[in-house]
Amino acid sequence: MLLSLMNDPNFITKFLIVGIVMIIALIFHNVFQVWVAKKLGDPSPSNLGYGKFDPQTQLEPTGLILMAIFGLGWPKQIPINGRNLRGNKEALVWYAGPLAYLIVAFFATAAGLIFFKLGKTVLYSAFITASGYAILHAVINLLPVYPLDGAKAALVWGNNDIRRVIRQIQSWGLLGFMGAVIILQMLGITSALTVFFNSIIFNILKPLLNLF
Repeated sequence: MLLSLMNDPNFITKFLIVGIVMIIALIFHNVFQVWVAKKLGDPSPSNLGYGKFDPQTQLEPTGLILMAIFGLGWPKQIPINGRNLRGNKEALVWYAGPLAYLIVAFFATAAGLIFFKLGKTVLYSAFITASGYAILHAVINLLPVYPLDGAKAALVWGNNDIRRVIRQIQSWGLLGFMGAVIILQMLGITSALTVFFNSIIFNILKPLLNLF
């Protein structure tokens, strides 16, 4: 994030707004997953305090630093007890993570469009940029690459072949993770999903522009 924004003439404003929005997004990612887990029958992460909007509980230092520098980070992993979740319900908990990022992106885009109608172009650009980062996190977390949410979900609903591939990539550690993400980006899957979610959010919010 720092690297991509540092040449922007409105760097300080954008960095602060994008940073605040993404800190909220990282925390909300966990809080929403905990809420879904509790609704589906697993209160364990909530009992451990992960349902609170508390930065100290939710944020992971390395993930926060990498977010500030590169624009891609992560919160602490919440402890799910799959034995409390019947069938494939645990997968819904993990998919709630990417959905949380999309919810944050929706509201960031809404704020950006409001500022656009008010003629505040710098604030518009900052919130739209923040929305883009939130959507990117949603897309990345949908990928079936461990330890992303998409991989954890696929380990629940996937067949033995899918589980074997995910475990194989996991066994390669960071190299396997980076390699899989880069390949998916080269295939255009990441960018296609980003454009898809971005268009959905803008289409939903189009009527908002007509209110001003």
